[in-house]
Amino acid sequence: MGPVARIVLQRLLFGVLTLFIVSLVIFVAVNLLPGDFAQAILGQGATPEAVEAIRRDLGLDQPPVTRYLSWLGGVLQGDLGTSFAQANFASFVGEGTGSGLNTVAAQIAPRFQNTLFLAGVTACIAVPLSLILGILAALYRN
Repeated sequence: MGPVARIVLQRLLFGVLTLFIVSLVIFVAVNLLPGDFAQAILGQGATPEAVEAIRRDLGLDQPPVTRYLSWLGGVLQGDLGTSFAQANFASFVGEGTGSGLNTVAAQIAPRFQNTLFLAGVTACIAVPLSLILGILAALYRN
């Protein structure tokens, strides 16, 4: 393996390791927050049955290690989990219809096309410009 390929592989591995560590730190920090997450999102007026239903649906009734490993396994298969920020939890207390749970992938998908478009336009400008400037720098040293 050449030195450039080794550096690229090393950077990729460090990137994956960084993502793993960040996800672990965020997961631990969220689990250290005081209070019951299911009770907090449903409010104090929620019935015990509704709180138990949301715990079961979100997997909050499982041990933290099991939840993290389940989430990590899902991420490796393309399932990024449930978006708590955009979910409609009213359905758990009988005020809405459907499950109301939005996936993270469903939240990212509409924005991903714009991101790819911007990356493509940027590459179309940056690559020719850098080639031209590199050639000019080589031709006109000093």
